[in-house]
Amino acid sequence: MRPLDALVCAVAAIALVSSTARAQQTPTPLPQGSQDDPTRLPELSVTAPARLPGARLPLSSVPATVDIVPADRLRGSGAVTLQEALSRLPGVTLSDQQGNSWQMDLSLRGFRSTSVSGESQGLSVFVDGVRVNEPGVEEVHYDLLPLDDIERIEVIRGPAAVFGRNTLGGAINIITRRGAPPAYEIVPEVEGGSFGRQKYRLRVGGASAPLDYYVGGTFFREDGWRDVAASRIEKLFAKLGLKSGGTDASLSFQRAENRIEQPGSLPFSDLRRDRTLNYTGGDFFKPHVNVATASLRQELGASFALSLMGFGRWLDTEQFNVNQAGPNTRSFTTTTSAGGTAQLSHEGTVFERTNRLVFGVDYAHHDVRVRVFEEVDGARGPESDARDNQPAVAVFLQDTLDIARNMLRDGDRLIVTAAVRWDWLRHDIEDRDPVDRPSSSGVHEFNRANPAIGFNYNLSRALGFYFGYSEGFRAPGFLELTCAGPGAVCPGLQAGVAPDPPLKAVKARNYELGVRAHPAPWLEGELALFRTDVIDDIFSVSPTGTTGLFFQNVGNTRRQGVELSLGLKPWKVLEARLSYTYTEATFRNDLVLATPRLTAGCAVPPCTQNVRAGDDLPLVPRHRLNASVDYHPTSWLTLWIGGSYVGAQRLRGDEANEEHTLGDYVVVNGGGRAQWKTLEAFVTVNNLLNNAYETFGTFAPNGKVAGAPVERFLTPAAPINVLAGMSYRF
Repeated sequence: MRPLDALVCAVAAIALVSSTARAQQTPTPLPQGSQDDPTRLPELSVTAPARLPGARLPLSSVPATVDIVPADRLRGSGAVTLQEALSRLPGVTLSDQQGNSWQMDLSLRGFRSTSVSGESQGLSVFVDGVRVNEPGVEEVHYDLLPLDDIERIEVIRGPAAVFGRNTLGGAINIITRRGAPPAYEIVPEVEGGSFGRQKYRLRVGGASAPLDYYVGGTFFREDGWRDVAASRIEKLFAKLGLKSGGTDASLSFQRAENRIEQPGSLPFSDLRRDRTLNYTGGDFFKPHVNVATASLRQELGASFALSLMGFGRWLDTEQFNVNQAGPNTRSFTTTTSAGGTAQLSHEGTVFERTNRLVFGVDYAHHDVRVRVFEEVDGARGPESDARDNQPAVAVFLQDTLDIARNMLRDGDRLIVTAAVRWDWLRHDIEDRDPVDRPSSSGVHEFNRANPAIGFNYNLSRALGFYFGYSEGFRAPGFLELTCAGPGAVCPGLQAGVAPDPPLKAVKARNYELGVRAHPAPWLEGELALFRTDVIDDIFSVSPTGTTGLFFQNVGNTRRQGVELSLGLKPWKVLEARLSYTYTEATFRNDLVLATPRLTAGCAVPPCTQNVRAGDDLPLVPRHRLNASVDYHPTSWLTLWIGGSYVGAQRLRGDEANEEHTLGDYVVVNGGGRAQWKTLEAFVTVNNLLNNAYETFGTFAPNGKVAGAPVERFLTPAAPINVLAGMSYRF
């Protein structure tokens, strides 16, 4: 039986089980479940798919899979980074090409979100309505996000029209905390553990109508478990809010200043000898960001509400790379961003049917400057200097209508959601390169209207089905546009040539069919089948007769599969979660792509490889299984254990599927959480079985001399490690 045929049968099976539940049964919400595997409850409401916080929908009216991660799950899991916390969700896979926990790549439904420049990005990330994908190449610096100051995270899967460009595989929508009663609360926190980890945190907050306030500061440092792998993270987050009648306003400020060393991947020959080595010791990333955000939600009568958001963001980064085969490089990126969103929502009735209408306008302006130097023995060589002046405008409209009730049985509902968003983006690139080579200056405009339509049929409060169709697009990034011709040699954002013919935007068409079931008070389940067809995908190529790599539209790709999630609480003291994800990510055309491997007739990389339709995309496991169990022996203590199985993956550079895969692996974590009055404590043990496995792989020459042998380069995962912490509320 073909995989997708089997999935259709699985949908029918869940529906059959759920239909045996009593028609008018009111589902009893499951407890919060495992702290390391967020629970999706049918009765929850979600910010999605509205762009700004405040406008909410019941989950049963959303024709897409949505995962909700509340703040207590984030803090209780003991996760050090946001990516680590999200890896507990069905189908979310992490890969580590930088060699540290703060810059992990995140993959969802075969689309990636990473901090690495030049990667094809497919997920959008928002913090309080502010898009934090960098305007240069759409990368995301997860180390800058306020993990400890999050109220909830909503992960919306598939293209979401109201979230705009680059939302091919989904959107990660982050809502930050604000003060709550009593009038003041002071909470010091301390954590420590393996690899020299130390974390000190203080948060102060409270509310006294109509005002509320919240301030949190974090200092984290670790030595790392590999050579030259230290990290230092410093963050400050503050928010002042006002709630009075129909007015809800807030003003927030975020600051982060970090320094993260990057051990990267290791040649396989070194990996077998010592997994703690650093092949190019000295690489580091040093960002500094300040963000100010103002938000207002004003009720206009009984049914209308106006939401406004404005932001300013200032980011400076320094990236240093040690290179074995050439000069070291040091890059400086300065990004200044400002913009806002206006959203008008209406909740009322149309022909006596509940209707929710959202109309909005987005504007953002980014000024990005990138300078890249070559360094030999500390002396800097010629400077590469490029600047991108980037305005972006969007208009979106969405309507959710409860169109029918009591069609097949008393209490059933049919809901339709229709949306469209039009995006316009311009790259005005100025090449200030002092070196005499072709200029990458040019103006590039991209615009597209992306529609979406979906249906939710809720047979009862215990069983609901949905179907959604949506489109998305990704405009080529700054790096791709400056490295889009055969005359370009583009390490980092160095000089290239303006694309001719110009790169086309990447388009996506997504289909999703799902079921949410709650057939018994102790059981809930969710199943989704999805397919996303990507048109005019962009990859790096290196045709015969040219030098270096450059980017081109090469054809179509596809991601399809199934996501299954179950939650059980058979007894009061025990609860469990289980999820399985199958993802097929394949090329749909015969292609010739660049590769760092040596191929027939090519003795010096980059070489070319022949990719056939049906070959797997790299770094996307077909199978992923998550399981977790929470045991509550007393009212103040919880013991938990969780594990993941991740299937084999193709290495980057092996798009032709000719080399050995990155091996599958199992990782098991466990720990305990305790709370006594206002004292909380936790212990987390990661990689309990001390498995030796790798999460990222590619190919590169091993050596400084020309003709050095090409090897697999793999990034090892951390061995067994412990993290413990405690907090006290005054």
